[in-house]
Amino acid sequence: MRTSLKTLRKHLPIIENSFIYPYNNGRIEGTKNKIKVLNHVNYGYRNFQNYKNRFILPFKLKPADKQSEQKQLRSKAA
Repeated sequence: MRTSLKTLRKHLPIIENSFIYPYNNGRIEGTKNKIKVLNHVNYGYRNFQNYKNRFILPFKLKPADKQSEQKQLRSKAA
């Protein structure tokens, strides 16, 4: 019991801030967990393009076309 109270007192300012401010990292943690699960499920894909597409679908991302990727690389190199 003493250890629990000691820990609570140690983290009290942080706990108070969590009630005062509306910010948290839940969305980032959820995305990170989703990536880890997809990585585990996708283990063994032979074709990298299929592996990449498997990540794009759940996050509703648009696949980048080759021309835009080349333009970005050129602008970074310049």
